[in-house]
Amino acid sequence: MTNFFSSNPLKIKCKALFLLLFLQTTHVAYANQYISELKLLNYTDSYGNVSLRNAKNLTLPDPMLVTGNLDLENSRIQRLPQKLTVTGSLNLAYSDVTELPRLLNVGGHINLAHSKITNLTNGLQVKSDLSLMGTKLTTLPPYLYVGGNLYLANTAIKELSTFLVVEGNVYLGGAPVQSIPEKATIRGNIYQ
Repeated sequence: MTNFFSSNPLKIKCKALFLLLFLQTTHVAYANQYISELKLLNYTDSYGNVSLRNAKNLTLPDPMLVTGNLDLENSRIQRLPQKLTVTGSLNLAYSDVTELPRLLNVGGHINLAHSKITNLTNGLQVKSDLSLMGTKLTTLPPYLYVGGNLYLANTAIKELSTFLVVEGNVYLGGAPVQSIPEKATIRGNIYQ
């Protein structure tokens, strides 16, 4: 069995430095996470809804779990956590968010109306409605699934995506959609 404090001064310094770095990094990681979650308590109601409406640009904890709705409407937040789970709905209307995380799980609808979103993740699954009204989007991703209605009013989308599935209606509202792919499935109606 080797002694931790061997007689070699270089080994002693290396082991002490390693121990010091290990203790500092684990302490900092837990402290930052705790502070982030503690700060979010000020914006969380008793139902688990988090409202950061009109918030300035801040960094959200990653991963982030919201046990209700997450409301970031009109916020200056530009990036969402890489892993985001919202059991309710996600409201990003009029926000500065430009893209959705790859590991996004939302139990309700997603509202991106008039946001700065530039593209959607391939294979995005929305369990309820998806609103893209007033966004600068020009295309929809392949394999998009919408469990409710799809709102495209005032977008530049000209074509619905391949293998699109919409369980409800599609509301075009002036979007210049000219064709619907043969492999798209729309269970409801399409309204101009």
